[in-house]
Amino acid sequence: MLYNFLKIIFKLALRVFFKEYKVINKTEIPSDGPLIVVSNHPSTFMDPIIVASLLKQDARFIAKGTLFNSVFKDWAMRNIMKAIPVYRKQDNPGKQLNNDAIFEQCFLFLEGKGTLIIFPEGTSINERKLRDIKTGTARIALGAEARNNFELGTKILSIGINYSDAPIFRSDVWINVEELIHVSDYKEEYAKDNRQAVRLLTEKIRSNLERNLIITDDKQEDQFIQNVEIIYKNELVAHLNLDPKLHGFTITKGIEEAVTHFEAMDKNWVKNLQQKVADYMLRLKNNKLEDRFLARDTSKEKSVFADSILRVFFLVLGFPFYLYGLITHFIPYYLSGRIAEELTNDEEYLGPIKMTAGIFIYAIFYGIMIYLFGHYIAKGDWWWTICFVISLPIAGFFAMLYYQRLQNLKIHWRLISIFYKEPDLMGELFTARKSIIKDLDWAKELYLNKTASL
Repeated sequence: MLYNFLKIIFKLALRVFFKEYKVINKTEIPSDGPLIVVSNHPSTFMDPIIVASLLKQDARFIAKGTLFNSVFKDWAMRNIMKAIPVYRKQDNPGKQLNNDAIFEQCFLFLEGKGTLIIFPEGTSINERKLRDIKTGTARIALGAEARNNFELGTKILSIGINYSDAPIFRSDVWINVEELIHVSDYKEEYAKDNRQAVRLLTEKIRSNLERNLIITDDKQEDQFIQNVEIIYKNELVAHLNLDPKLHGFTITKGIEEAVTHFEAMDKNWVKNLQQKVADYMLRLKNNKLEDRFLARDTSKEKSVFADSILRVFFLVLGFPFYLYGLITHFIPYYLSGRIAEELTNDEEYLGPIKMTAGIFIYAIFYGIMIYLFGHYIAKGDWWWTICFVISLPIAGFFAMLYYQRLQNLKIHWRLISIFYKEPDLMGELFTARKSIIKDLDWAKELYLNKTASL
């Protein structure tokens, strides 16, 4: 009961926490078992929340034993999270470990048509990588099927989770659901060589996950891909006739694959472009500018002056509503962030703790404000109280929008100031951007022609 209640709450919280929450191929998710759901693991507690929220059925997690190392944690993990502990060598050096009882528990659970959630990398690090896939998932799946003459019907579902910036409120997440793996397909291989069957199934899991993830070699390459997306995304959207809301992952994945292709073809060219892009982005940062303001084609828009007037007009008219949203939401917003920062310095924990704290803090503050308004201002008038309740989330979102528009106006005015006071600097920035676009246009045509011929 508590598990299902929390799942509903977290489903709503995820839609608020993330600005863009996109699930691709959701229809591939079965509503019953026996099923093993596998996913990458960049964010320790956010990933389980996301995966569980996608499932209609109850599920049990396979979790590392260190999460059960106190009486309260053990109770919470077993009863709220419905987790099964697995003890790893790296967490228990020098100890003889035996997880046979855990495997038996998993076999029985699958035989009862249950759904298991496993993160087969075994560790959680906030980076765009896929670490080595452990063989435990394949061993559980094949072991359960072998006990039932490969007639149990166990399936494996791979889910790739891609965050734009996992710890940050109103960042984006793309969730890719891959086609099911039918474990019975490995029956003959298992009969010939069970270890080889485990290796083959593990490799299949790895390839399914890899296909649905943005994967980079290091932070420098990761930053380069992000920068290219910032500078060139609109050009790709227009050229390929894509909807950025529907194809956000596809665009980024295409950039990642193109970078890998050109690195294999001419690594020096990629390094030179990487440096050129990094220098351009650094100059923007040093001058408190953003690329999207330089990318606009002013010949097809209103004048800069008229655009500025409209921005100011919105901010003046919207200020009372912004103030209302700020007053009613600043304290819970601030407390949620502070609690998360006090509890952890790890990026893997920051986002989910902030979201979880926000669920309870906002509920408490909303409850207090609704009671005070209904009792002292509306004086028992339920219609006014209902209007106030409806206004609270609207005011919160408007306050965020207003703040973003205010920041945009500051950058807009900064651009105008530099344009008139430092025209040489603006000329250099426009020239640098034009040179980067030219290089990317050349690379795009070459890459698309190459892939089209394959």
